[in-house]
Amino acid sequence: MKWIGALLLIGTATTIGFEWSNRLKQRPKHIRQVINALQVLEAEMVYSQVSLQAAFLIIAQKSPDPIRLFFQGMAEQMDRIPFDFDQIWQEQVSQLLINSALQSSEEEILLQFGKSLGQHDIEQQQKHIHLTKVYLENQLTEAQDAYQHYGKLSKTLGVLCGLFLVLLFI
Repeated sequence: MKWIGALLLIGTATTIGFEWSNRLKQRPKHIRQVINALQVLEAEMVYSQVSLQAAFLIIAQKSPDPIRLFFQGMAEQMDRIPFDFDQIWQEQVSQLLINSALQSSEEEILLQFGKSLGQHDIEQQQKHIHLTKVYLENQLTEAQDAYQHYGKLSKTLGVLCGLFLVLLFI
């Protein structure tokens, strides 16, 4: 019975370590997806000059999960009458953080971007998109560094913490 408990404890700690490593690995991927979505948004706004709702639907069609869910949710919520864009944006960003590996630093960037979205002319909007992409690229570099430094470490720590706890309780 002790051995089964010990194996379960080691397995659980190892799973937690691997999950932490996976979130570190997924964060750069999700940041890249947001940057790509912003590039599509810029193209749709500047060249096609479609409405925000139509641009969100186009981005949702071209993006993988969880970014697709974010923009699809934005477009669907904009169908409500009346709607408060800031509130919808904040809700969807919060949901995006739950469904992705993005962190609070990316949340702040996206919330700040949402406050300016649709408030200016196309030229100013383009500048806001570029600025947001620069901030996200900085976060991308940080996320890649974090994965390189802590990716293997988290896996190893998961296993070692499990072994330590087993030794502690035996």
